[in-house]
Amino acid sequence: MMKKTLALGIIIAFMALTPVPAFATGSGGYENASFSAKQLALGGTGTATPDEAAAISYNPAGIADLPGVQVQADANFISLMTFKDNDQTGSTRSSGTLALVPTGYVTVNPGKMFCDKLALGVGMDSPFGLMNKYNSNDPAVHYTGWRNELKMYAIKPTIAYKVTDKISVGGGPVYYRIDDFGSIQGYPNSLIVGGLPDGQMRANMSGNRWGWQLGTLLKLTPKHRLGYYVRGPVVVKARGQVKVEGASTLWGPSDFETGVHTKVNLPMNMTWAYAFQPTEKTHYEADFTWTHWSVHKRLRVPADPAPGVWNNTILDGVGNSSGSDKDWRDGYGLQLGASHKLTKNLTLRGGSWFYWTPIPKDHFTPAVPDANHLALSMGAGYNINKYLVLDLCYYNSFYFRRRINNSIAENPSLSNSSVDGTYTTYSQGFTISLTLKWDDLFPRVGGKVDEGPSIEMPKVA
Repeated sequence: MMKKTLALGIIIAFMALTPVPAFATGSGGYENASFSAKQLALGGTGTATPDEAAAISYNPAGIADLPGVQVQADANFISLMTFKDNDQTGSTRSSGTLALVPTGYVTVNPGKMFCDKLALGVGMDSPFGLMNKYNSNDPAVHYTGWRNELKMYAIKPTIAYKVTDKISVGGGPVYYRIDDFGSIQGYPNSLIVGGLPDGQMRANMSGNRWGWQLGTLLKLTPKHRLGYYVRGPVVVKARGQVKVEGASTLWGPSDFETGVHTKVNLPMNMTWAYAFQPTEKTHYEADFTWTHWSVHKRLRVPADPAPGVWNNTILDGVGNSSGSDKDWRDGYGLQLGASHKLTKNLTLRGGSWFYWTPIPKDHFTPAVPDANHLALSMGAGYNINKYLVLDLCYYNSFYFRRRINNSIAENPSLSNSSVDGTYTTYSQGFTISLTLKWDDLFPRVGGKVDEGPSIEMPKVA
C-alpha cells in the first residue's frame, strides 16, 4: 500500500509541474504529434502496438488491452530555430524558444465487470501548435509576422472494445480549444503617405470545436499486428481582437482596436501501421501517415470596421493580401521504430521519421518555416517498481534547406518587404513520461493477467 501511495503522489506532483496551456511546434505544417516519450523514442510509431495510456491519441483501440487503471503524465520540451540568409535584405534567425507541451492520459478497464472487453479513457494534449519569434526589423517577417502563436489543447474522451481476441476498436469525440491564434506584425502607415514610420498590429483570436477520432487494432498472429488510425477534419471558427499601435492620423499617431476573425483548419489524418515481433524481447514497427493539408487553401483574417477610412483599407489589405493564399498540398510521413528489452526492467528504443512538407515554395512564409525533414530519436523505459514506469526520449530533426523566391508581402510602396532568402530550420526535443499502473485493481476473468499488445508476447510454438 505504501508503494502505491508513493507512486500516486509522484504522478500527481509531476502532473502539477506541467501547465495545461500548451505551446507546440509543428512537425508537418503546424501539426504536433508529441504524445509520449515511448511513442517519440520509437520514431513516432505505435499505431500497431498501442500499449500505453497515451495510445488514446494515436490508436485508441489499444486501451482495451490495458488492465486496471493507468495514469500517465508527459512533459515534452521542444526547441525549434530557423535561420534566414539573404545578401541583399540581410539575415535573421528565430529566438529558438523552448516550448513546453504537456500531455496527460487516464484509462480504466473494469475487468470482469465487462468480461475484460471494455475500457474507458480520457486524454489531454496539444496535437497542433506553433510558437516562434524573430527580429522585428527583418523585412522577411516585418509584414508577415515576427511573433506567431497557436496555443491550443484537445480533450479526448475515449471508449474501446475488444470485439474478439484479435480485433479491437476504439475512438470517441475530441474537443479542440484554441486559446490564442495570432501574430504581431508591422502596420504599414506608408500606404497612406510614403515615408511615414510603421505602427504595430497585434492579433489574438480564440475558438473551439468538436471533432472525432477512431482506431482499430488487428493481431494477426503473436508476431504480426496491423493498426489503423483516423482523426476527423475540423474547422475552428476563431474570433478575437486586433490592436493597432501608432496608426497614422491627421493629428499624429493613435491607437485603436477592433474585432477580427478567421477559420483555422485542423485537417484529417490517417495512419496505417505494421508491427513485427520476432522474439519476446524485440519489436519493430513501420507507420505511414497522410494528412489532408490541401484543405488549407487560404487564411483570410477579416477585421470589423475600424475608425478612419484609411485604417479600414489597410486592415482589409493586410487580412486579405496575397500572403493569405496558402495552396498547401497534402502531407506524408514515414515512421520507423524498434525496441529491445535489455533486462527485466530496462527497455531500449530507437527510431526515425521523415516528413514531406505540405507547404510549397511559392506560398512559404517564416511564420510556418516547414520543410522536408528527417528526425532521429532514441530513448529508454524503466520499471521503477510494480506500479511506476519512467520513459525518456531525445530526438533531433534536420530540416532540408529551402531557397525561397516568392511575392508574398512584396509591395512597391513598402521598402524591404521581401521574404526571399535561404531558410534552414533545426529542432530538438526531450520528453519524460511517468505512468502509474494499477493492473490488479479490478478482478479479471479467470483471474488472468492480460499480456495485452505489449512488447512481451507469449511464446510461439
